[in-house]
Amino acid sequence: MAIIGFWSGSKKESGQTVSIASIATRMAIEHNYKILLIDATFDDDTLERCFWNISNNKRDTIQKLNRGKMDISSGAEGLLSAVASNKATPEIITNYTRVVFKNRLDVLCGLKTKIRQEYLKSLSLYKDLIKTADKYYDLVFIDLEKTLNEDVTKALLNISNIIVYNFTKNLKQADEYIENMAKYKEILKKDKVIPILSNSDDNVVYNVKNVTRYIGEKKDIATIPYNSSFVKNISEAGVAQFFLTTTLSNKINDRNSHFVQCIEGACQKIIGRLQELKYKI
Repeated sequence: MAIIGFWSGSKKESGQTVSIASIATRMAIEHNYKILLIDATFDDDTLERCFWNISNNKRDTIQKLNRGKMDISSGAEGLLSAVASNKATPEIITNYTRVVFKNRLDVLCGLKTKIRQEYLKSLSLYKDLIKTADKYYDLVFIDLEKTLNEDVTKALLNISNIIVYNFTKNLKQADEYIENMAKYKEILKKDKVIPILSNSDDNVVYNVKNVTRYIGEKKDIATIPYNSSFVKNISEAGVAQFFLTTTLSNKINDRNSHFVQCIEGACQKIIGRLQELKYKI
């Protein structure tokens, strides 16, 4: 059982949600793990849209009926309510999640509130929720808020067995990675952090080899290359289908296959690190 936190120290787009959605989906399909994917971000439905179409009209109607407050009988709100009442057990978590692949991949969609103080108040319960989920799932993946200003985010990073740090092919974001690794070294311990270069491109200056060398890693870091077909699937609830239908091939010009190979490489780095740290999954 292990907890994997996905985080970025950059305020700009870092490819974090693309990273967590693709890696969790690939692992669920190919590695036979039972995975819970938790969206712990604020006012961002990107992860949900990776797997389901969202009806904004329906959501607006519910909000009006509840005077701006979402129905707490289901989803993250319902589960956190159970946690607050000490009624949450590993077995009942699935009552509040949405299924991507039965007995393989469940998703706990993000809190629906648009009021940040309400979000932070609810977020404080996630630590207990994640520890409970860790007893039921092989892997718990958490899509975390980017800021480290909140003690709650630090607490969630602290309980993560592995932290996947996401940044793009951008010198500033590479510098932020180096700075954050030094500034928050008690949280971002070298042996538990796996850097991932998103939107990678071998034909630019900041390619994987140069970035790997720049941030001081000995082996090439994991990469998630830009793929226009996959980007389309992110916004159109097609992530699961993309990975189910894309097969690996040796064709040089097969961009989809190359993309999946890179995702599998990231999966292997996470699995290998967990084995090195002697976590049973």
